[in-house]
Amino acid sequence: MNDQPAAVALPVIESDRDDGKTGKKRRPRGEVRVFGKWCKGCGLCVAFCPEQVFEADGDGKAVVAHPEKCVACMWCYHHCPDFAISVRRLSEDEGERTDHAD
Repeated sequence: MNDQPAAVALPVIESDRDDGKTGKKRRPRGEVRVFGKWCKGCGLCVAFCPEQVFEADGDGKAVVAHPEKCVACMWCYHHCPDFAISVRRLSEDEGERTDHAD
């Protein structure tokens, strides 16, 4: 199993912040990663993520199921007892990308 998490390019989601260019509203964006070998499957991130970014895999370990929903609130990062989650707030330019990683 590869311990390196896959990076995911995230699309813009309309919300409550004007982007100043198109008049569309945007919210903060994040890139979240789970290090599978570190995750013990406690389920905290799955249960308490306010945007429901995570799901449990067949072994009960967290996986990023909905990366486009991440708003970089950092709840998962601060509460993961195994330090198995990293979150990076995307810049305004990165948040505008609409391509998807394979």
